[in-house]
Amino acid sequence: MADTTHYLNKLANYLWLMSPGCYKPANIEGTRLVAHRGAHGRTEAGVIVENTLPAFDLCLQNQIWGIELDIQLTLDGEPVIAHDADCGRLYGRPDLVIGETRFEQLRKAVPEIPHLDEIISRYGNKMHLMLEIKESWREKPLLVSRVQQSLNSLEPIRDYHLLSLEPDHLSGFTALPPAAFIDVALTNTKSIIKQNLQLGHGAVAGSFALLTPALVQELKAAGRRVGTGQVEHPLIANREAHRDIDWIFTDNILSLQKAIARQNK
Repeated sequence: MADTTHYLNKLANYLWLMSPGCYKPANIEGTRLVAHRGAHGRTEAGVIVENTLPAFDLCLQNQIWGIELDIQLTLDGEPVIAHDADCGRLYGRPDLVIGETRFEQLRKAVPEIPHLDEIISRYGNKMHLMLEIKESWREKPLLVSRVQQSLNSLEPIRDYHLLSLEPDHLSGFTALPPAAFIDVALTNTKSIIKQNLQLGHGAVAGSFALLTPALVQELKAAGRRVGTGQVEHPLIANREAHRDIDWIFTDNILSLQKAIARQNK
């Protein structure tokens, strides 16, 4: 499924080059680039694993505006940065389930997985943090208080946003302003927008191909901010800037940044 989504996104990045907005003047510098899980994959520095300090360090070195990262809780309630529930895909340890493993044991087995406190200390106030909440506060009672404890030194909206594929995952963070919440759509764009408008959350993020001009206009008219992904081509980024998109998410942050710079010369 992940491979299918990847190839469909690559296809969309080329098909949408026929959109007139790709070629209209736009203030691309006013649109913020967000590195989805950091600068990962094959880079000039070698192969870098997603959601790790090297992936985020590379973003900081290249003055990327923001990073997106995923939060999971260990068995003893410590927030760590990992997309998957287990360590199989990235680290060859499918037996190591994060929610069933104490932090000390996880750190010993897979030291590459960062703790949220390390992220705040290293990148807080230096890059904008887009923090995806992967689990429900209803099932993980420690989630809200522990994440908010880590974020105490930062200011919501200015320094970070919370994201989730499930809008209800964000509703437990009652101490934060709803404007700091971003509801993320996959193929359920209209459903997510409906929930967003009902809940009063501050933004919606989704596929650049599925967030149509009419839907973007509806969100903007309601005072919402909008993020789109996964953008790979600089002309698609130009289209998104022309549409007044607030954030562009990408899995290819360094190549996209360089391509935009070349295009703007």
